[in-house]
This record gives sequence, C-alpha cells and structure tokens, in this order.
Amino acid sequence: MKKLYIFAFFIPMMFQSQTFSEVSSSIKNFYYGSSDIGDFNNDGKPDVVYNGAVDNNADGTADVTFNEAYINNNSVFSAYGDLGTDVTHLGDIKFIDYNNDGLLDIVSTGLSYQDVVNYKHYRFLNTGSGFSKVEDTAGKVYGSIEVFDFNHDGKQDYAINGPQYVHGTGFVYDLSFYKNSGNGFQLTQSWLSGTQNGSFKVLDLNNDQLLDVVIFGYDKDTNPVFKVYLNSNGTLQESQTLLPLASGKLAYADFNADGFLDLAAIGQDGNYDEYLGVFMNDGTGQFTTHAISGEGLSASSVDVGDLNNDGYYDFVVIGDDKNNDGAVNVFLYNPASQSFTKASNTSLYNLGGTGNVRLFDYDGNNHPDVLMTGFDWADPDLNSFTKLYKNTSTETNLKPTAPTHLNLNKNGNTFNFTWSGATDDKTPVNALQYEIKVGTSPGAQDVAKYIVTTPSWFLTLDSSIQQVYWSVRSIDASKVYSDPSVENTLGVNDFSPKTKLSIYPNPASEKVFIKGEKASAVEMYSMDGKKLNVQLNSDQSVTVSDLPKGMYILKIKIKDNWITQKLMIK
Repeated sequence: MKKLYIFAFFIPMMFQSQTFSEVSSSIKNFYYGSSDIGDFNNDGKPDVVYNGAVDNNADGTADVTFNEAYINNNSVFSAYGDLGTDVTHLGDIKFIDYNNDGLLDIVSTGLSYQDVVNYKHYRFLNTGSGFSKVEDTAGKVYGSIEVFDFNHDGKQDYAINGPQYVHGTGFVYDLSFYKNSGNGFQLTQSWLSGTQNGSFKVLDLNNDQLLDVVIFGYDKDTNPVFKVYLNSNGTLQESQTLLPLASGKLAYADFNADGFLDLAAIGQDGNYDEYLGVFMNDGTGQFTTHAISGEGLSASSVDVGDLNNDGYYDFVVIGDDKNNDGAVNVFLYNPASQSFTKASNTSLYNLGGTGNVRLFDYDGNNHPDVLMTGFDWADPDLNSFTKLYKNTSTETNLKPTAPTHLNLNKNGNTFNFTWSGATDDKTPVNALQYEIKVGTSPGAQDVAKYIVTTPSWFLTLDSSIQQVYWSVRSIDASKVYSDPSVENTLGVNDFSPKTKLSIYPNPASEKVFIKGEKASAVEMYSMDGKKLNVQLNSDQSVTVSDLPKGMYILKIKIKDNWITQKLMIK
C-alpha cells in the first residue's frame, strides 16, 4: 500500500483567465514521481520520461516503483521503453546526451520499494531502439538532478542532490557532481552541502557565461536553507542567503525580460508555513524577494512558460495547501505592473501529495500544455493520477526567427561563440533562450548540443579539435524553437594565417576556382550536413552547375590542413 512521507509581495490586478482542456493519455498514474521532457527519437516532437510508483492492482495493496519513457506519436503518447520495476521514485529523472551521439540518454535517482534504504542511481543508454541500463550504483532520495556543462568542454555533466544512506555511517547530505570525462564520469561527492526535500538549479546568474548554483531544502541538521553560489573562475562561492525554504521546488526564467534570470520558489518556510515567492535578479546574481501571499504549497513542484501568449514567462504550481488539500494554480506575469496574479477558471484538476508538473508544447501548436501527476486528496482511496491538459488558447504564436549574425573566434583551445539577430512576435529579445549545436563536421553535434540562456558561449576543447561547425536555434517563452541558423564555422584566417587562399566567383553558378596554394582534395557539404559528390578538377576548380541554389560548405585540403569556406550557388 502507499506510504505517506511527512517531512508578499503581491500586487492585485484584474482577474485573468487561462483555460485548459483535459485530453486522454496512456501515461501511467504515477505518484511520488518526477518527469522530464525531451525528443529522444529526434522526430521533432517532445517525448516524456517518468520515474515514480504505481498501483499494480485496483485495491492499492501492490505498489511498485516503475520508470517508463513515452514517445509522442502525432500528439498521442505511447510506452516506448520500460526502464524496469526495480527502479526509482521519490527522486528525479533527467534526459542527458552524455556520449554526444545525438540520442538522449537518461539518468535517475531515488528509492526502490524493494528496500527502505535501497537508494539507487541509474544511467540508461539510448540505443536508438530502446534504453539499456549501463550504470547501477548508490543514489539519493528526496532530491533532484540537474544536467549542465560546468567546465565548458561540450560534454554534459550532472549533479544529484539529496540524502544518501551509507552503511556504517548513516545519512550523508551532499550535492554530488558527476563530471563527464568522455569515457565515464568523475564523481566529486561533496561538491556543495546538500539538502533534503528541496531543489537546486545550475544557471548563469550574472551573464558571465560561468554557471552558478542556487539550492534550498533541509540541511543535515533538518534546518531549511536557501543559498546562492556564484562562480568565480570555476570555484563556487556563497554570495547570498535567501529566505529558508524546503519541501518544494525551484524554477527559473527571465520574468521581466531584462536579460537576467529570476527564480520562482514554492515550499515551506522555517515556520513550516506554505510559501510562494519570486526572486528578482538585479543583474549581478543578487536577488530581491517578492512573496505571493497566501498562495504557498508544500510537497510542491513548479514549472515556467508563457501560458497566456503575451510573450512573458508565467508559472504553474502543484502541491498541498495549509489544509493538506491538493492544489494546481497558474500565475500570470503582468509586464506593466511587474507582478503576478493567479489565473481564474483554469479547469486544471487539483492534485497534490509530492506532485509533479511540466509545461511543454506536446501538440505542436506553439502553446505550452500541462502534464502533471499527484494524489487526489479528495478521493477516499487516495488514488494518484497522471493528467495531460491542452492549452486552449486560439491566439497565434509564431515561432521565433533564428539568429542571423553568428561570430566565432578561437583563442588557443577556447572557441568563443556570439550571435544576434533573433526576433519573436511576442517574447522580448532579452528573454529568448538558445540551443547551440557544435560539431567537427557540417551538420554534426559530436562536440556539444544544449540550451544556454545568453546569446554567447564558449567551449574549451581538446587541442586535436581545430575547427568546428555550429548553428543556433532561438527559443521563445512558450518553449517554441526557431529553425536552425545558417551553419557557421571558423574562416581560413582563423586556422592557418600563413595560408593565402580564396575561392571565386562567390556566388558561383558553373564552377568555383581555388586561388592561392595548390589544393590536393575537396569536400562539399549542404547546410544540413549531407556530403555531396564533387571532385577537384585539374584546373583547381570544382563544378557546381548540377547543385541547387543555396549556401554550402566547401572544404579544401592544403598540404595536411583542411581549410573551410562558405560558398553560395546562384
């Protein structure tokens, strides 16, 4: 049977409504669960992975921990990969492409019902036809996972927060860091002091392209804490203590579109009173606190997205109110008053009990929808549910435009990327986020692919990597992606300043000639990475008359070096 675990600033304004319509789903009715969203089969549609517990029969006496991935088939979710029954709940699960093969893998942590101290940590490899368990080790419970690239080497790292039971020692509270070496992970057990029943985020708070950390929850002495750590040349230093919180979750977004990330936090304060607040970033990573009075929830979860189609980030929360009743509420941001108000008549079902909520556009209409799990406290049997709700907005939300001005320079082994030119019909430019994709050949992503929150980034790569190909997609507040930008690469002068080489004419229609040092071979790629069948002619030219109009990448081999040029065919 189910086990229960016990552990303002608000400017009123006119009522706002934001409605949703429930749609049927085959996703299991998880409880004590968590979820993540990602396109694990690369078809352009967001998929889902869950960890949690489920009732194995109708009377609720045979509960099992069960993890499963669900594939999005034209807006209908179906089970794709059973990750097993001896897996995790009361923890977290995240997608991560840890081997840079373009397929999203999975990392999870939590408790198995098979043993009250069986805290497990798993990694699952995406084989292209399913998920295979490749790591089974000691994990954490009542915590969370975040995926990021802390040292800017293009390889995705992750960290796990929460208490861990160590035989002979007892419970240990650490934020553990798993650094991706490319051939496995190097564990730093005590990266920072960890928390229980809390949350943490790894993000750039002051736009210096270095990742900082915010964390809250119960510390090892069961006192609630909320701390901010800023990154100083790779070292995290505590910079601010905020209102102590626990039994809740964090989310971040640039709510006021000033170019700096703010926080939304929900949980319980030091007096065990339910709390909801927004923490506004002054641009240096220092926060001012704005409480939303009377709207806090415990055992809660929060996610952000533009729910009313005005271009600004809103948020949704799920959890238990002061009467231990489940509640699901939407809070909409008003840029004129720079405040939030609770939306009325959302039609969202009130779930609670360590609930989980996610905002994502499952049906491709450019509006974020709601996926949530939790207990129905109004049900005498305490049944749990997973519910999917469609955003009923009929307003048009265009996808953002891609960046048009990409710039890359190389200093030693550090590649510095900057871009601009992206726009959106609703979301202010300062609030756009970006997906950067970097590869060692046109169209590839074998160096890096992940989301950043500033229009610039850097990678410090192995010295064997001398040239990269990269593109960027912009992301609006509704989590809608633009088309990819035109792929960019380093120019000839960045690779070999002593080599004098040019191609002409450019644009070309019949032939393009190579002028300068003698070429020994050529390769040509379309902007989507497809290698084309071209040859180097004896007169140091390449025939392009059979190719469609558009932009291409021409690679030219000079001695032992490959030089890259962009070529327009007209």
